[in-house]
Amino acid sequence: MIDLTNKVDELIKTDIDSIQAIVNKFATILQETKSEKDIPYLAYIIDISVNHINNHHKNIPKDWKAWSILIIKNKYFRGILKTDIDVIKIIDNFFIFWNSDYEIYCKNIISATEYDRDRGFVFKFENK
Repeated sequence: MIDLTNKVDELIKTDIDSIQAIVNKFATILQETKSEKDIPYLAYIIDISVNHINNHHKNIPKDWKAWSILIIKNKYFRGILKTDIDVIKIIDNFFIFWNSDYEIYCKNIISATEYDRDRGFVFKFENK
């Protein structure tokens, strides 16, 4: 299986228009990316994530879909993502974890805001 970096590099060489279309599609999300060289890779990974979520996790609340994209972005910057399958597995595992552990987590946590509560849960997933 071709890793993500090589796949995007190949698309940049052979089909720059498709990568540019993805970058344009997610421009608002990508605008805060500090290194411009990461933009096509992040755009590609976000596109995989959004497509998978839309096709397999339609009933998940929007906030949790957004959190899953943040997890993917964080894993990209940590060098954890190697293939498309890694992206899909992480998203699926996060939603399984959310479905099975979130209510228990909420019963055992005190937080100032919903954001703090949910960020803590995401942090727990990222570190497990």
